Amino acid sequence: MYLKATIIILIISFLACGPVYSDVVWSDEFNGDSIDSATWTYDVSGKGFGNGQLEYDTARRENSYIENGNLVIEARRENYFGNSFTSARMLTQGRFAFKYGSLEARIKVPDTADGLWPAFWMLGNNFPAINWPKSGEVDILEIGGKAGIAKGLQRRKINCAMHFSDASGQKGMYDAWLDAPVDLNLDYHLYKISWTPKYMKFYLDGVEYGSCDITPDHLREFHQPFFLILNLAVGGRDPSYTGVYSPGAVTASFPAKMYVDWVRLSNNPHTKLYLGKDIEEAGNFGVYTERTPVKKSLTYEDGSGPEFNYGTAAALYPWNNMTEAKSPTPSEGSKCWSFDIAAGNWFGMGVFLPNHRNMKNYSDGYLHFDIKTTSRAAMKVGIKSSRGGEFFLPLGDQTAEFGFARDGKWHKVKIPLNRYTNVDFHTVHQMFMIAGDPPSSALNLSIDNVWWEPGAARPTPKQVISVYTPRLHQTRIIVCRSNV
Repeated sequence: MYLKATIIILIISFLACGPVYSDVVWSDEFNGDSIDSATWTYDVSGKGFGNGQLEYDTARRENSYIENGNLVIEARRENYFGNSFTSARMLTQGRFAFKYGSLEARIKVPDTADGLWPAFWMLGNNFPAINWPKSGEVDILEIGGKAGIAKGLQRRKINCAMHFSDASGQKGMYDAWLDAPVDLNLDYHLYKISWTPKYMKFYLDGVEYGSCDITPDHLREFHQPFFLILNLAVGGRDPSYTGVYSPGAVTASFPAKMYVDWVRLSNNPHTKLYLGKDIEEAGNFGVYTERTPVKKSLTYEDGSGPEFNYGTAAALYPWNNMTEAKSPTPSEGSKCWSFDIAAGNWFGMGVFLPNHRNMKNYSDGYLHFDIKTTSRAAMKVGIKSSRGGEFFLPLGDQTAEFGFARDGKWHKVKIPLNRYTNVDFHTVHQMFMIAGDPPSSALNLSIDNVWWEPGAARPTPKQVISVYTPRLHQTRIIVCRSNV
């Protein structure tokens, strides 16, 4: 049994018994018993991810697992929540990202003919807070495209690609194609990108076949951290990379397996690592507060500059029907947020960060804020993450679970953050949102002293839980051993 899954190699001594990677600064060797959840998470959806893909991507053991020192992503032909196939789409956002270096993976792709689309690629760390393609995309390996199908080279024709916002603000793309000398599904091969402040270069088995100059100003997308993605897609609705538009047109054999032996990052003089455990926030965290003792607070910009997309500052965005108003006396400090809201139209605003914050330590903590209004309009308070999604809780009056007296005076609200389901606390990029349905009359709403309180670690349950199964006439003993 191997104990390591993800390793950071700081000092490497020469070992005569095996190869030495003196410049490897991060790797996942997939030598453990299970996928390392501190490194990998999942996109779970059957909606096609903008490509009309036909599979439902799951986090099930059936679609991704460790086997004989490999990560295996397995696509299956099966009906699942209305989709005709299942697979997995794994990513490291909020857990691991990097800027500059040589990223390489040893992969054995399945036979793609026809309709399978294996990929090893990256997205800018500010996705999806910053819309694609402004966030940047880098495809290190793609195979199974319609260009290969048209030439009978489904198993050999690969491409690399870069997607970005060009100098005119339109979608731009660079790509390069290669006809490999052998069928790539028959064995493992090395797929690599070499990334410096000047270029991105792409390789198959150490042979360069694509290169792009990234020094032009409009390619600033490629000077921010990127996170990794591994997935095995199936088909797609027109337009599609594969040109296979319906489940019946998919002729590839199932189950289909993509094997990943390892992924390694080697450094260059410019390499920077972004590890989830190193960027976890801790202590009271200020979203918008002046006097509450906090360990760290957001800094704000207006969000209009192009560099804002790649920075760590926040911006307050009124989405709809919220006009800045003269501030009343704040609940604390010297300023507060105050908005006039017109009747007959929905309203909403959010505290937006292009690059998420890792708020893992707050998932059992509390969201605090002060609020006042005389309106009884329905409102809700939300949080949004890059991975899980967003969630709102209703904000009522003083009789509600979460609410306040609508008497025009300041009131404190405290909401347990574990009530926000569907939120990945590793990747929070809207740290406070408030919205409401169209009010029947105009109102003024003021907010102040917004901050997050961390949660205490959950204790390990010590009791033994007995579960009786009448049909089987037996009792199963479940011993709880680890934190949830």
